[in-house]
Amino acid sequence: MIQMDTKYIMLTGGHKFYQFTAIDVLSKRRVLRVYSSQSSRNGALFLKECFGSFPFPLRAAQTDNGAPFLKEFDQLCKQLNLPHYFTYPRQPKQNTYVEISHGADEREFYQQGHICAILSEMQKGIKQWENAWNAFRPHEALGQLTPDEYSQKIKLQGLPTKNVIVLQT
Repeated sequence: MIQMDTKYIMLTGGHKFYQFTAIDVLSKRRVLRVYSSQSSRNGALFLKECFGSFPFPLRAAQTDNGAPFLKEFDQLCKQLNLPHYFTYPRQPKQNTYVEISHGADEREFYQQGHICAILSEMQKGIKQWENAWNAFRPHEALGQLTPDEYSQKIKLQGLPTKNVIVLQT
């Protein structure tokens, strides 16, 4: 199951880019992309990116009720037979994993000066941050392993009972 959400990236002059984020609730592996708008078309494009980027099959997606996750996004979920679960309105705690990861993005990426008004440069930078998150940054929730290391450990040793996550509904 992945949780998905968008994050505003404020640029000078009041302009914005939008970071689309998908996070696997078990391994904390993420896929990040930046778009110039948060349309449902970009939501659908992002979902296709997720299918090509996560190294495992997607079983379900959970989102808020925002515009990027309606219309074309929801249609694509139906076409792909991917269950799409919505959180209740104004309940960010139901999307905890993606919300916490957005806080880390703000502190560890954006506040460190990684903002550019050129979309192609932002897209390149966010992919580098995605790689750092998945392959190099240890996570306390994973016992100081990276998402890549944790995924490898699960493949080799199986999933210990104590690490099973109870999803919020």
